[in-house]
Amino acid sequence: MHIAFHHVLFAQDASVPEWLHLVPAGTFRGVDGRGPYRLTDPQAVIHASMADGKLPLDENHAIDLAAPKGEPSPARAWIVAMEARSDGIHGRVEWTGPGQQLMSDRAYKGISPAFVYGRDGTVSRVLRASLTNTPNLTQLAALHHQQETTGMDLAAVRKALGLTEAADEAAILAAITANAQAIAAHGQQLARIAQAAGLDAATAPDALVTALQTQQRAGDADLAGKVVALQTELATLQQSTTRRNAEAFVDGAIRAHKPIVSLRDHYIARHMANPADTEKEINALPSINAGGMDVSLNARGEPDGDEATPSERAIAAKMNVDPKQLVAARKKRTTGEGSAG
Repeated sequence: MHIAFHHVLFAQDASVPEWLHLVPAGTFRGVDGRGPYRLTDPQAVIHASMADGKLPLDENHAIDLAAPKGEPSPARAWIVAMEARSDGIHGRVEWTGPGQQLMSDRAYKGISPAFVYGRDGTVSRVLRASLTNTPNLTQLAALHHQQETTGMDLAAVRKALGLTEAADEAAILAAITANAQAIAAHGQQLARIAQAAGLDAATAPDALVTALQTQQRAGDADLAGKVVALQTELATLQQSTTRRNAEAFVDGAIRAHKPIVSLRDHYIARHMANPADTEKEINALPSINAGGMDVSLNARGEPDGDEATPSERAIAAKMNVDPKQLVAARKKRTTGEGSAG
């Protein structure tokens, strides 16, 4: 658990303020660089903060700094209620006599809330607040209202915001609020990016960029390896599919009594390289059991005898080889003769 003290400005109207802006909405940082902090569940924070009753509002964190040394730390107001608004958590205060006098005299220009936050910067509870003249949380819209009412150069503000010279106070305030919301949204996006990258949500922007670049370089190398592996796997799968298709066609032709038993491996290889031409050639061959063919068959339904069959002669002519070579190959396969190595 961590406790943070942050100074924020409030509008110094002629009347004493009843509500004070205690915690900004979304993700925010202090001008001193602390943070980022996040308000993710305002209602839960309010419930935890008000669980023990009203909270003190002192001067310059006297309760935390002066009281431990035995010095006075009187409350100048009490935070008696809180509510969630679009810009964060606001607290309703009941001023003591001295506190009301301090406000009427404009002795202080801001407050410093003390809140509890987790390791990831998420605010979980408001403990108290202090009057201060050293504001730190500039995300609050009331800060800008204070600056305008105390004589800030509106022409410079318009220029900084990219507004025209005709922009009135309402337009300036609207632009400031929009910028504050954009900053908060940007902080939330950075937190989500950090978490998605496996980093702490509170990782500073520069450290986040460095980490992402490192992960990208590592990821590129890993991705290249995966691509090569996938390409190899795909090529193997395609080769296997091509062979299965070739074997299925050639074996089907053999079952249809095409005279290619002795040339099975040859036609499978040809089919894998050029399926269309190979299928055209085999389909043009006559089946050995076609009518009118005087062919002797063995027990497995294959050609038998020492003479070349008409189909073998036709194949030999197309292949420009001696028909006796096909007869010898057939007889070798039939009798099991041949070299083993």
